[in-house]
Amino acid sequence: MTKITVDIEYIKDQLKKIGYEISDCIQRENNGLNWQLKFNNSGASATIFDSNKVKNTVVNGKADEKEKKMLKQIIDDIKAKEFVVDPLNEEIISLIRSHKEDYYYDFKRQFHKKDEDLLYDIICLSNNLENRDAYLIIGVADDFEVIGIDENCKSNNIYDFMKSKKFAGDFKPEIEIKNIYYKYKKLMVIKCKATKHIPYYLVERYGGVKDNTIYTRVGDTNTPKDRSASYNEVEKLWRIHFEREHE
Repeated sequence: MTKITVDIEYIKDQLKKIGYEISDCIQRENNGLNWQLKFNNSGASATIFDSNKVKNTVVNGKADEKEKKMLKQIIDDIKAKEFVVDPLNEEIISLIRSHKEDYYYDFKRQFHKKDEDLLYDIICLSNNLENRDAYLIIGVADDFEVIGIDENCKSNNIYDFMKSKKFAGDFKPEIEIKNIYYKYKKLMVIKCKATKHIPYYLVERYGGVKDNTIYTRVGDTNTPKDRSASYNEVEKLWRIHFEREHE
């Protein structure tokens, strides 16, 4: 069996990108070469072995058993090049650590209980007044504690749901669903892409989301469902639309 070459700097870099703050990396010779990682923001400690067995990381320390199990799996998968951190991961972690919400991102503790609320959030974020990519981040509480998500929600269900809705001009918000990590906890991020087709609005009402009504998001607040965006906000969205029309 060919011995794997451990790229410890690559492993450290990937762990940093998912939010682990490495306080120490000690290289040791004890029945073969290994590295011990310690963290500022976790009680776990990980020992990574340089051997012909790829998935042999040992995680100990004062972290709970779930974190130990998940961190071992993450490190082993990084070592085996079976886990690559999404390029968006660092930005999402930075937004979480900002301890605020804004016009282009919104946190939810859990999946929406009502589909109309999911639709509403996606429309508001997609119609943000700066016409930039926006993020609906699921698995983060109102006090910015990272809760994480379970595996019950399938991304295909969300794509199919959005396709089934009737939008003006048949232009629907363009979304991309990503799995992001904050340390060992998985989050779902619905990326609402900036396009020239704003403003998006329904031509057929869905629950409390009104038809022929333009919603947006100002600061950390969505337009109320029973209202429309202001005259100036609607004008700005249409101005962006026509400025980008010939792209």
